[in-house]
Amino acid sequence: MASKQALTLESGAVQDAGVIDALPYIDGMTNDDRHQAEELIKEELRKSNKKPSDYLASFPPLPASRFEGHPILQHEYARVKAGKQMEVMDTSRFHLTPPPASKQNDFSAWRAATDNAHSQLEHQYNRLLNLELLLRFGPNARRVHNKSLEGHVHRLEKEIEHLQQQKDSINRQRKLSQESDGRALQQMEQQYKALVAKNMEINMACQELESEVSELQEETGQSDASSHDTLENQTVGDDEASPGKGNVMNNQDTMDASS
Repeated sequence: MASKQALTLESGAVQDAGVIDALPYIDGMTNDDRHQAEELIKEELRKSNKKPSDYLASFPPLPASRFEGHPILQHEYARVKAGKQMEVMDTSRFHLTPPPASKQNDFSAWRAATDNAHSQLEHQYNRLLNLELLLRFGPNARRVHNKSLEGHVHRLEKEIEHLQQQKDSINRQRKLSQESDGRALQQMEQQYKALVAKNMEINMACQELESEVSELQEETGQSDASSHDTLENQTVGDDEASPGKGNVMNNQDTMDASS
């Protein structure tokens, strides 16, 4: 592995995760590499029999809902889950309509219309009270609420800043580690190339030496054969010269005897 510490996916997030040996800060990606990666992803998706909901099976379950004891919330949650539209609000009770012409002499119809008018009047009076309370206490309450929101936003910004620093620190460490590993890989690659070149030079030198040894062996063999032939010729010549020398010695002995 190029990196000193293997980067692995968390087992809780992805099951059967392999070791990541890529160096994104060092390894370049060409268009062909990107196209090949996309094709591999498409092929894996074609082979997979998982549904989109299966990809969340390895994640922890969602926290329990807080709708227990709240029938209105439960009913609304069931409606949203079923994809139904919200019921239209009934605004007929906010209209000041008199009884229809067919019920102009109906006491109960006029009684209902009067009650509706009284409720509308009470609603308008309640609105006036709320406006007066808002004018009297609204600014201070709004300032307190804004102050609370500012504190909440400040805490969130601090948390985001802390997380950003952690992310930058991790990315910085990964980049420094990968750059260091990249330099080590380049150095080892250069050493490998130098050793391969040196081995080639040694191989060529060995071949040259083998050629020289073969030539010397051939020359030595020819020299030995020539020396052997010369020695044989010299021996034959000595043998042929030996009878004449014997006659000369016999004649010398004869002359000595006659004297």
